[in-house]
Amino acid sequence: MNLLITKAKPNPSGKDRVGRAFTPALQLAAEWVDFQNIASTAINLNGTQMYHLAYLPNGTTEWKLVIELSGTIQPREIVRIHSGNPIPLTQMDFQDTIGANYHVFTRKNYVWNNNKLDRPYLWYKPAKQQIDQTYYDAYPMEGKILQRVNDKLI
Repeated sequence: MNLLITKAKPNPSGKDRVGRAFTPALQLAAEWVDFQNIASTAINLNGTQMYHLAYLPNGTTEWKLVIELSGTIQPREIVRIHSGNPIPLTQMDFQDTIGANYHVFTRKNYVWNNNKLDRPYLWYKPAKQQIDQTYYDAYPMEGKILQRVNDKLI
């Protein structure tokens, strides 16, 4: 498959939580990762999954499922994967809506690591095949949209 992880905003501006547990939906939706169809033909996404590198309390790491995708993406189109539950695009900051053809939501709280390196990873489950993987360093600047340069988001 010709899918490429192209951008990410792993550390949105503002407070991560209000009070002890409440995370505003707008704040969650501002955390995202993009991937693009770089092929010259449409790609069926059924069976495509996105993972990230999770750090466990015992000091080890494991790949954690972020989302399983479905549908079809046309050449040059971009899918943006937002954290949290779906909210209308009209409620999001403009920078979190532009530049993507499709917006999907993980239905999970924050996904991407801020205090440790993380690795967005696309996997094709039926063939047990890696599609693409990139990474970014720990402590990305708050509110910064990271761009893909070679194998790294900077």
